[in-house]
Amino acid sequence: MTRAFADGQATEVPARSPLGLASDLRNPREVHSANGRFRLDLTMKQSRIELPYARPNLRLYEGEIPGPTFRVAPGDDMEITLHNDMPPNDDPSPAILNTPNEFSTTNLHFHGFHVSPKGNSDNVYLQIHPGESFNYVVRLPEDHPAGNYWYHPHRHGSVALQVASGCGGMMVVTGTLDEVPEVAAAIERVLVFQCPVVDPKAEDLESYDTIWSLDAERYWLVNGEYHPRIYMRTGEVQHWRLLNAGDQQFLPMKLDGLELYEIGFDGNPYPEARQTDEIFIAPGNRMNLMVKAIEPGSYMLMRPAFTQGKTQIDEALMAEVIVLPPGTDRIAPDVKMGTELPKGPLPKNKVLTDIPDEEIVRTRQIVLGVSDEKGMFKDTVFTLNGDPFDPNRDDVVAKLGQAEEWELVNTTPFPHPIHVHVNPMQVIKINGEPLAHPQWQDTIAVPAAGTVTLRMRFTDFDGRFVMHCHILPHEDLGMMLNVAIQA
Repeated sequence: MTRAFADGQATEVPARSPLGLASDLRNPREVHSANGRFRLDLTMKQSRIELPYARPNLRLYEGEIPGPTFRVAPGDDMEITLHNDMPPNDDPSPAILNTPNEFSTTNLHFHGFHVSPKGNSDNVYLQIHPGESFNYVVRLPEDHPAGNYWYHPHRHGSVALQVASGCGGMMVVTGTLDEVPEVAAAIERVLVFQCPVVDPKAEDLESYDTIWSLDAERYWLVNGEYHPRIYMRTGEVQHWRLLNAGDQQFLPMKLDGLELYEIGFDGNPYPEARQTDEIFIAPGNRMNLMVKAIEPGSYMLMRPAFTQGKTQIDEALMAEVIVLPPGTDRIAPDVKMGTELPKGPLPKNKVLTDIPDEEIVRTRQIVLGVSDEKGMFKDTVFTLNGDPFDPNRDDVVAKLGQAEEWELVNTTPFPHPIHVHVNPMQVIKINGEPLAHPQWQDTIAVPAAGTVTLRMRFTDFDGRFVMHCHILPHEDLGMMLNVAIQA
């Protein structure tokens, strides 16, 4: 059942299987804008959650894993009142910068949105303490790219623990991509990958030691379900919106036996559908994927064993895909069924036009590092250009309307998914090699001991925002800098 809110400014859709099957993976609950407005009260609180491996008390939006999906359109005005109903912070002593602290203090980030970083918009410098509320007002530009985005806490010092709790949800900007006939005809799935990390003895996430180790036991959930089943019909094409909302592990995944076509990444549509045999989403990344079922049977969505930095990560089953035979009567005949893949060019967006050499006004090099510092958490700080984060320092100062080229140089033995707020970036080289398809992203994995070259236009919005590693313990421990855009 769809429910319209009393003020007429949003519509709620309950969690449900897009195929109408009880055993099928449900899309998360959704809240839709209406008449150009999105209005929502969003409460962050501690909730006791039944998981297959524990019954933890976790910090969550609305007590749900994941939080509700926000579905909005370019040009919408979003007004979200965030209520912090979490208990008081345990330690009353002043927070130490670039260490884990104040796990019940929070804020709200609109990851990937091209919106203002100032005031009560996408301002990650805000701190909302337990018992406080804050009213966010975010206006999407009329030409905002259609695609997948997400929201999550971003308060420095507590972000990793809160996201590791499962605090986050998908945001969908509707528009041009959804109007492609083959995409419009397809069943749509939202798949939010999360891995709440809990201490099996305490069944609560209160210690940073619990999440610190990259190979700490993590049970991956999809839309809050462990090892769910995803149903398809023989010959069917579905549109999957994938989000890695975990705190630090990468997700390289395989789905052998089905055809996979990427049509967008990090909210930015591709020029055309591209067939692939691997799904790869670093923490913070999103992907638009068209999936075609060929033959009836059972197929496993697997994350193979791999090495992340110096750590061996075990194989993990994410979900089972069950392809039903032709003529199945398990799905009602009025449930739509797409069978075609997008052909030819996908819609363009003027925000995502190539940045040529002659547009570049400045080049910069940003060095990713790690160092020992006694007295800090694990005696470790992560750095950008040799310094850990300082909210009072402007590390990069640039001009509105200009474009720059940045080379990210990783001097550590770990890969770092680097996220830049506000403006999408065009990735043109990895390890010095030009990409055949320069790719628009907002979060790019910089290889261990490697480099990434990217270009950015600073358009529409002045103000201060941040760039940081989306392995969130690295951010909490200092791998973040400030970007100041001057009008």
